[in-house]
Amino acid sequence: MRHVKSGALLAIAMAMLAGTGSALAANASFNVDVKSIPTTVSVSRPGLTTYAAFTVSIQNTSGNTTNAIRFSGSADVSGDLTAANGNAGATATYVETIPTSACTPTTPGGTTITCNFGQMKNGAKNSFVVIFAAPTLVAADHWANDAKINFSWTLDYSSGNSSGTPSSVLCTIGTAVVPPPCAATNSTALVTTQTDDILAGFLTYIPSFGGTFFTGNGSSVLGPIGTNLRPTALVKLTVPTGQKLTTAQANVTVAVGGLTGDTTTTNTTIVDVPNNEQLFTSYATLELRRDASTIANGAKIANAVVSYSHDNTGTPQPLAACPSNGVPTTSAPVCVFDRIEFTKKNAPTSADIGDWLFIIHALENGRYIN
Repeated sequence: MRHVKSGALLAIAMAMLAGTGSALAANASFNVDVKSIPTTVSVSRPGLTTYAAFTVSIQNTSGNTTNAIRFSGSADVSGDLTAANGNAGATATYVETIPTSACTPTTPGGTTITCNFGQMKNGAKNSFVVIFAAPTLVAADHWANDAKINFSWTLDYSSGNSSGTPSSVLCTIGTAVVPPPCAATNSTALVTTQTDDILAGFLTYIPSFGGTFFTGNGSSVLGPIGTNLRPTALVKLTVPTGQKLTTAQANVTVAVGGLTGDTTTTNTTIVDVPNNEQLFTSYATLELRRDASTIANGAKIANAVVSYSHDNTGTPQPLAACPSNGVPTTSAPVCVFDRIEFTKKNAPTSADIGDWLFIIHALENGRYIN
């Protein structure tokens, strides 16, 4: 197997020996481009699955029709120190391919996939995205700093012989011609720490069925992956199904000093779900949590202001309440759906008592300050 840099363009020239001479006559050629999107993802953790994705583009540039093209790949996880100590290592399991008809897992719930294309005419292109679930964080101390998901793949086609792969396959990478198989490995780095990167952010690919992603463990107490760094601001993002969105990222920063005397900190949340500056077809739900330790005695959540700007340079403006049906409009694409002050009666756990929760419905990305 030959390894190349992530995202490198692999031009695959397939040739066969012709006539009585020693020259190779071109039989088939493909341009194959594989990239990891995003290049870094957060590790999964209890209650939260994050995803790594690899975009694949295969184009027939041979000048003729080629039959029985096969793209195969498998994922493994490196940097898991438990494996180095002889224990079972982490895995990145196959989730889906978009479009769903492009590839099938060799083993359901496994780590390998195979894509078969019966025929590709000259100039035809097949493009798809292969998604794997990121491994779960059990404890930060069993991960190396360079932990990653590695997607190793090969491309071949049938020449009609029993092997299914022509003996004359040549792979051209840049100006270098390498022997078969036509193969490479692309990698996605893993965020595996328990400190700020886990508590204050997440980065993931969005599968076709959407998902819910959060910082920390989704509550005011970090819980089973405990740390001495207690989060005072948490974010949860729910993306509905069928949005055809790619990545979701959120980052939270907490500054000393409140916008008013009601709070002792200012929380800034930046949510980035790229959509070519177009509104989402259905709204995403954003939950902004403020810990009770940052709220002044006697402060009322009804008086709190959540400000919003579409980009980092804009001046944040106070958000209005959503319409009665809870659906934001094109003229007001972001709105406050609900405000919840947790008491002994409605708090999920005793640790949540006194916390404030703002529920936002949003048709676009943006920056939130409260």
